[in-house]
Amino acid sequence: MKTRDQTSSLFWLLVSILVFAESLRIGVGTVQNPGMGFMTFGASGILGILSLSLFLQACVRKGDLRQKPLLAGTMWRRILFVLLVLTVYARVMPVLGYLITTFVLMTLLFGILEKKRTGFVSLYALAATFFTYVVFSKWLNCQFPQGLFGF
Repeated sequence: MKTRDQTSSLFWLLVSILVFAESLRIGVGTVQNPGMGFMTFGASGILGILSLSLFLQACVRKGDLRQKPLLAGTMWRRILFVLLVLTVYARVMPVLGYLITTFVLMTLLFGILEKKRTGFVSLYALAATFFTYVVFSKWLNCQFPQGLFGF
């Protein structure tokens, strides 16, 4: 685990340095008048600090002699189910519309992955669909596919 942490943290430190330099090149600006590189400048700085701290922790930490394989214990069925459902969701949304498709998606995810009672699953799916619709469609003025039924 120690070597993996060191390697990955050095990779992300290098990425943050490259993004940091590019942000400076395109112009950071000021807080009152941010330039095009302002957000990437801050994000790369945070990424650099976090990756450097992970690298230092990995250097100080004693190495584990009994390391598990990287993906041992991963619930592959759940991961594949979520990928399949999201792929179908992306294909079906233009046809059925946002509201119906999102409600069905949330019902499947809450019902099968969380194994809750039907009433709770329906309530949570309805609430998630309603709140995302209100936030993105009404508040942020995003356009969603209307679908067959016009909603």
